[in-house]
Amino acid sequence: ERIFFFSFQPENHPGNCWPFPESQGHVFIKLSVPIIPRAVTMDHVSGTMFHGDRFSRAPKDFAVYVRDFSRGMKEEHEEQGKFLGQFTFLAALNPTQTFQLKEELSRFVNYLRLQVLSNWGHPDYTCLYRFRVHSDPPKDGGKVSV
Repeated sequence: ERIFFFSFQPENHPGNCWPFPESQGHVFIKLSVPIIPRAVTMDHVSGTMFHGDRFSRAPKDFAVYVRDFSRGMKEEHEEQGKFLGQFTFLAALNPTQTFQLKEELSRFVNYLRLQVLSNWGHPDYTCLYRFRVHSDPPKDGGKVSV
């Protein structure tokens, strides 16, 4: 298995995140190499590092889509991309969780869309710390630097 890291900030310390307003938002992720995604991992900071409303800023429900920008946006339903799965991130139970994608792809992709649908209750913003994409190793055994 190969893992591709996407960190919004270079360090995973409290407050060192990519915040966006309110509880919903999305980001397009350009992968460093084309892959066939199989799973994703979301990270938040450990609960021992927070005071008060420890996890209210963490994403709760999120969805993952694959996006093909090479064709442009011809159809309205293509705007989000091909749905790969919707998940609930239980930040209070574990700050690092891996989710198997529900739709399997048979082709390589360059872009994913992470859609945060809700957070754990903070009214002003949501914090994204780290998001990882997992893929199968190359069949030819080749190595790709990431």
